[in-house]
Amino acid sequence: PPPGLLQVVKQCVRVPVFVMIRPRGGDFLYSDREVEVMKADIRLAKLHGADGLVFGALTEDGRIDTELCTALLAVCRPLPVTFHRAFDMVHDPLVALETLISLGFERVLTSGCDSSALEGLSLIKRLAE
Repeated sequence: PPPGLLQVVKQCVRVPVFVMIRPRGGDFLYSDREVEVMKADIRLAKLHGADGLVFGALTEDGRIDTELCTALLAVCRPLPVTFHRAFDMVHDPLVALETLISLGFERVLTSGCDSSALEGLSLIKRLAE
């Protein structure tokens, strides 16, 4: 969001405000230029008071892009980071979750790789274990 919107939201709510970092809609494969935009957006969100950040990046074969995520996590520090619903597009959710934990993500947004969280509830339960 624009910095002004972030500041106003922070003044109006008493919950942590996490900012989504996503340079465009569509897939979760990013060009070098898009990565630079993401890094700049992270820096601005931190500067303007974000309590945490949310992003996701995948490889062409449906795995977590560990190289890109590691680079973006470094820019996010020390704020907590959530991996967004790109998770619902991964090839193997259980392996992906272990990867995200090892990288340092604190949360994952998911519908259980289904059309809704209710439909994906069985996988969400497995992931939570």
